[in-house]
Amino acid sequence: MRLQPGRPGLVVVTAKVDELAALVAGARLALRALEAAPGERTELLSRVLADFDRAARGLSPGSGPAERGAPSAGPGQGSAGA
Repeated sequence: MRLQPGRPGLVVVTAKVDELAALVAGARLALRALEAAPGERTELLSRVLADFDRAARGLSPGSGPAERGAPSAGPGQGSAGA
């Protein structure tokens, strides 16, 4: 996994699918634990996961760089913005 600074308030994350899946699974577990004490953090995490789910639905098989005719990314070079 690689993190790179972007413009202010933005970090570019380069992660393998399994790394991203582990982060999202951890966030979902944290949300369940935080739901016992609703508040600003719970609302933020819920919103971030909803945004992730919405963005993930936009991905489809065949939409990666290799399928579009671009050179494929090497191992660990898929990216997701955060």
